[in-house]
Amino acid sequence: MFRKILDFIKEKKKSILIVLAIIVVIVILGVILSRVEEDIKMSNIDDKSWLNDNIEIDENSDLGSSVSYVNTVSYVDIFNMKYQNVVDDKIEELLENNDYTLDNPLIIYNPYGTNTLSFNIYFNTEEEVKVSYEISTSDSQIPPYSNTLYNEEGEYATKHAYQVIGLVKNSTNDIKITCVDRNGNSEEKEFSIKVPNTESGVDLKLDVTSSNVDSELENGLYAVLGHDKSFNSNVYLYDNDGILRSELPLSGYRTDRIEFIDGNMLYSYTESGFLLVNNLGKIEKKYDFEGYSMHHDYIYNKDKNALLILANKDGADTIEDRVILLDLETKEVTEIVDMMDFMPEIYETAVQPKGGNTYGGDELDWIHLNSLNMVGDNDLVLSSREMSTIIYIENAYDDPSVKYLIADESVYKDTPYEDLVLDKDGGFLSQAGQHTITYMDNPDSDDTYYLAMYNNNYIRSRTRPDQDWSNYDGASTSYDEGPRSMYYLYEVNEEKCNYKLVKSFDLPYSSIVSSIQNVGNNYVTSSGKDHSFGEYNSDGVLIKQFDYTSNKYAYRVFKYSFNDFWFE
Repeated sequence: MFRKILDFIKEKKKSILIVLAIIVVIVILGVILSRVEEDIKMSNIDDKSWLNDNIEIDENSDLGSSVSYVNTVSYVDIFNMKYQNVVDDKIEELLENNDYTLDNPLIIYNPYGTNTLSFNIYFNTEEEVKVSYEISTSDSQIPPYSNTLYNEEGEYATKHAYQVIGLVKNSTNDIKITCVDRNGNSEEKEFSIKVPNTESGVDLKLDVTSSNVDSELENGLYAVLGHDKSFNSNVYLYDNDGILRSELPLSGYRTDRIEFIDGNMLYSYTESGFLLVNNLGKIEKKYDFEGYSMHHDYIYNKDKNALLILANKDGADTIEDRVILLDLETKEVTEIVDMMDFMPEIYETAVQPKGGNTYGGDELDWIHLNSLNMVGDNDLVLSSREMSTIIYIENAYDDPSVKYLIADESVYKDTPYEDLVLDKDGGFLSQAGQHTITYMDNPDSDDTYYLAMYNNNYIRSRTRPDQDWSNYDGASTSYDEGPRSMYYLYEVNEEKCNYKLVKSFDLPYSSIVSSIQNVGNNYVTSSGKDHSFGEYNSDGVLIKQFDYTSNKYAYRVFKYSFNDFWFE
């Protein structure tokens, strides 16, 4: 049989070679055509004239009566500023050529592509009014959502342009817009929007556990950040009932926090880029930089109009050990802190774990900075997870140096840095693997201040397997399970060179990925490995816990009111 096959191949050799050659040519042509098609697409979406010809704002009966959407090709890039400007021009043209009223408003579902659970509404009124809204669905398990809208023209105005958030995905949303004048007279407009499902697949409704404590949740929306890299790890906003009310799409990287700058919202959308988005959802500016990629945290410095960013330097042998400054006026990047300059002996004692760093690379993650906070005009507080240490950097912009360290004294025993460690006032367990270090003034004292943190209570150091953790009795070495994590609040006295624990309460255990935030009188915390976040009262007693579905974890959860942005 085998010989017959060989004879057949010899007999048909020429024909077979011709067929194979044809197949190769077809494959090569397919690759070339695919690349040409991709080049054409990229050229189109960066051509304002082409965008202008291929973007229309049309009504869509699938969304609802008199509800419009941006009609364009599927491959447009919403993060392209030309796209944003063309959409904005189209809306302005409609507003100039039509007299929209409350009875006949312009309604556009997610016009700029930056909020998949929103619509924009535009109209004018003869009398000055303030505007509120309510969104409801037929699902009895989803309570109505309502709020008063923020108008840049003033609390009462005649010109109205709003982004309305809170739509429920994959549902028919019944919306009521209410206008009230200064005399209390009101007028309403009701309509419905059939909201499609979104690509994210995240929970619409979280599992909520309420305690019996007589305390109220603070107003706002919980921003779940870094959820499983799902749909590029968007920002997901949940209300106080655990209902998903907003999705902010990103492009390949999570957001570590949201900053509000001059009435706009700023957040990261790539590893080396930020968006500045106005309250109608339009991207006003993009800040893309080169040479570095961000990780873990950033914070806005208003005095310098700049972002302080924890960053990795491209091509370096180490990671997660630098701080850069991104000037939002010039878009220039300056490296202001390289921890190897300040703690070289700690770097020299680190070893590369088997299998590489946490991300599978061969760069040495020797100090693992995971949060930063500003102190006054010139100083920074950094958190090192690998060393379970809080690092105070003074004169960060001009002549930086380490002013002090907060850690158990055993961590730096017999090192050149042991004199920098502040004394511990009390017998409490020092923080271990901490996250989200937050500086706060002490209103009752000029001599002391506070540092709040999520004390993960986790003492595994991958680059220092021989580290002596004997002073951390009660802390966990387990990545997946442990006795507890804690909210910690230190009072720091630099004059006495000491610190003491003045407040703590237990939290669900999370070895890594976690956050704390003081919100009004309450505390919002996230336990990433527990797949939960919660809000606690001023006594540290749980008010509500929210549990989410996740294959891995969410990185952080912060709560924002969005007042003077979306809401009054």
